[in-house]
Amino acid sequence: MRKIVRRVVPTVAAIAVVALTLSLGNWQTRRAQEKQLLQQQREAADRSAPARVPPVLLADADVQALEGRRASVTGELLADRSVYIDNRTHGGIAGFHLVTPIKIAGSGGQGARPVHVLVLRGWIARDPHERTRLPVAPAPAGPVTVTGIAQRELAQALELAASAPPGPEQRIWQNLTVAGYRRWSGLDLQPMLIRQTEPARGPEGDFDDGLVRDWPRPGLDVDKHRGYAFQWYALAAATAALWIWFVVWRPLRRRAGAAGRGN
Repeated sequence: MRKIVRRVVPTVAAIAVVALTLSLGNWQTRRAQEKQLLQQQREAADRSAPARVPPVLLADADVQALEGRRASVTGELLADRSVYIDNRTHGGIAGFHLVTPIKIAGSGGQGARPVHVLVLRGWIARDPHERTRLPVAPAPAGPVTVTGIAQRELAQALELAASAPPGPEQRIWQNLTVAGYRRWSGLDLQPMLIRQTEPARGPEGDFDDGLVRDWPRPGLDVDKHRGYAFQWYALAAATAALWIWFVVWRPLRRRAGAAGRGN
């Protein structure tokens, strides 16, 4: 009975460890494949001409087709409707992500309400002495063309508790969603936003707003996931090898040695 227990317990434990580590290794492998696909899609998008955001509200299927692609929109940036997304860092410096709506050119004719789209314009440092002081970010006047990557929503920072809806004059937000900004502003918004990657271009050329647009590129950490997968697979192989040594090989050697001494 004791011999059976000595074999069953480590066998069950080894099966559990191998199953878990193989599962984690497979998950990391899938994550690497997903991020590699995102990287390939982004590279293909960079080579393609930007899609134009139309002056009419897009259906969900149209937004899905645009997501991750280069997109451009022409219109007027409404700087007085900008909001600053807090707790965003760049190079270890605290700052904000600046989001501004743009009124799409050609919308709002014949009594219709104008259509807007949110633009994630870039990063700007906060005042190190006065946390609530809004930094100045110039915006071009008149019609401009903004080009970037279309996405449904901004990445959300972790919040320990749900934030109250921002007040009418509140410009510093912890997080932003398109639906939340629509309720706050009362504007008709495309169900997406543009993460700006190039300077806004007006009649006089590119406009330098001083914002940082060093966005992380998808797929940069593919090798990290592959490394994690290798570690999990190696742990599974080591567990199997230890099980073979202690549960199979050593008892066989002991029995062979005992049989030899008996002869």
